[in-house]
Amino acid sequence: MAETGFFRGEGGHVWELDLPLTESFARREQEGGLVRVNEDGSAFQGEAEEPEAPGTEPAARPSKSASKKDWVAYAVSQGADEAEAESQTRDELAEAYGDTEPQ
Repeated sequence: MAETGFFRGEGGHVWELDLPLTESFARREQEGGLVRVNEDGSAFQGEAEEPEAPGTEPAARPSKSASKKDWVAYAVSQGADEAEAESQTRDELAEAYGDTEPQ
């Protein structure tokens, strides 16, 4: 049986899709049109990851063309609420958190 994941589309409906995503769905996810969620629509936490060791370097600012997942992680590392960051598109996140360098 194929592995599946749940994704919220632009209209708010939660869809169960086969993983890995097809090229078309993967592109929509990267553009922010699909957001991975739990079956009940709550924010997806992903696979259990090792907690970051204290004193490690803060997340590096991703390139503008990086995936939405990378931008959400960066926004959260900068103090953003994870659910709020997940609700934004990749381009909105890049605009809000991308130009943090002094002029």
